[in-house]
Amino acid sequence: MSGALVGCAKDPILITAENRSLLKSPPFYSAHGSIPKFYYASRGEQTTAFLGGLLFSLLFLPVAMAMENSHDDLAGLYRLENPGLKIEEDLTRRIVKEYDLKDIRPNEVGGSWSEPEDLKRRFSQGLFLEVRSDQWGLQPSSWSQFHVVLKSSARLVSVQDAKEIWYDTCTSEKIDGERDPKLEDLKAKDGELLKTMVKEATEACANELWQKLQMVAMPK
Repeated sequence: MSGALVGCAKDPILITAENRSLLKSPPFYSAHGSIPKFYYASRGEQTTAFLGGLLFSLLFLPVAMAMENSHDDLAGLYRLENPGLKIEEDLTRRIVKEYDLKDIRPNEVGGSWSEPEDLKRRFSQGLFLEVRSDQWGLQPSSWSQFHVVLKSSARLVSVQDAKEIWYDTCTSEKIDGERDPKLEDLKAKDGELLKTMVKEATEACANELWQKLQMVAMPK
């Protein structure tokens, strides 16, 4: 699939029974990472890139890269909301409500994920939620139709212990086949449909992460 994930795949980190009490350790911080480029390519471009890599990589790779770079900046053009920020806000709201937290310090500036030791030096104690969008964009459902793909990850760090106590990922990729829109439909009315599809993908990803956290932090 085009638009490779940032870094290598990482296994989930599940909250242990002894770490559940740390979920109430104040203060509660949250941050989101910088957003990657919103990617899209047509089925024809993907095929060209594949053939280039398989048969003539040295010849076709610059062509494939040039095609990708020639696309409009859809995220900027239609002012798409940062999914990492929205997921951070959603998870923060749910965690704060679930654990009745009072000392909340959301939206700390975040770029790449910090090492837990760096967070300990910076904040001394508390619980730190961090969300990152690893990939977002449009993937072709057919030669002319597209669907939204969003892949994000989230983690909780016990600041005073300088360790991750939870990490997991989410993927939202709803494919409706023949009902998926064409690019001109996504761009119509100032990107109204594109904004809706990105919003739905973001909400689905936030729900998936929350459900995964609930399964290990609040077992039945």
